[in-house]
Parts: sequence; structure tokens; C-alpha cells
Amino acid sequence: MILAGSADGLAAETGGEAGLLSVRPARPDDAQALAQVHTACWQETYKGILSDSFLAALDPAQRLGMWQRIASGPRISDHWVACDGGAAVGFAGRQYPGAEGQLPLPVRPVMLWGLYLLESHQGLGLGRRLLEAALGEEPASLWVAARNVRAVEFYRHFGFAADGAEEVMVEWEDLREVRMLR
Repeated sequence: MILAGSADGLAAETGGEAGLLSVRPARPDDAQALAQVHTACWQETYKGILSDSFLAALDPAQRLGMWQRIASGPRISDHWVACDGGAAVGFAGRQYPGAEGQLPLPVRPVMLWGLYLLESHQGLGLGRRLLEAALGEEPASLWVAARNVRAVEFYRHFGFAADGAEEVMVEWEDLREVRMLR
């Protein structure tokens, strides 16, 4: 492992079959690439969980506005990008529920709102590195699709456990999510 210094801090890099793999803080110029990766990850991750027609209708343009707001705002420091040779292949983002006084109070001070990697880059350690960048060892919460067995097992490996809370995302074909805490 090589630690590469940058103006944003340190990025851990590893050479391997997939090229030079790194995890770095998100930058304002990442919005377009993250919209594309976010869409591709959804299409891969939720195949067999959401309908083919739902997944085929996903378009990076639908995510671009969200990523532009994140990239140009104060929340950019809460996002990390996994790269292979400089190309984005995944991301992680955290948020602080309840930070603005909204109720109910959160069950943990930090929530992992998303961690996605292209299938081609899963199993290479990038997921662990994204999780560590976003949360460290902090107590945290997250929501995961109940039928995304690979993700549920990944989070269990890093100390998360389902707490019994569930929600159904009606706009995502009644996708059932479970909350996990550590």
C-alpha cells in the first residue's frame, strides 16, 4: 500500500490487477462521474431486486442535479470517491441526521447514506476503505435493501446489526429496507 499525499489529505492507493486503486475525498469536478457511477451501481446492485424496466429507465441525468448540489456545497467533505487509475468506480457518503434539530432524534449521530461500488471493483478492499473513510470506527446507522444480501453481510462484517426498524420505499417499487446500527 502506498500513501499518496494531496492537497485534500492522504489517499490510500494499492496497485493490483484492476490498476491503481484509491479512495480520496470527493471534489467539485466529480459530479458528472459520480452521477454515472451511481446509476450504473444501482443497475448492477438491484438487478433481480427491482424490475428490469425500472433499472433500464435510470439515467445519470436524474442523479446529476443531486451530485452537483453535493459537489458545490458544504456537504462535499462528507463524501469519498473510489478510483481505479483516476476513474471513479464507487463512492460513499455520510450525513448527520438531526443536526438541524429535526425530530425524531436520530439513533446514531452519523448515518451512512450510501456506499456503492461497481461490481467489477467489489472484493478488492475498496468497500472497506470507503467505509473507513466515511465512518472510521464511529457508531453509525445505515439503511440497506433487505434483499441485498451481499451488502447486509458486508455491513455485518464491520460490526453493524439490524435493529428491527424497516421502511418501504414506495417510489422504488416498494423496496423494503432495514436499518443497521453499530
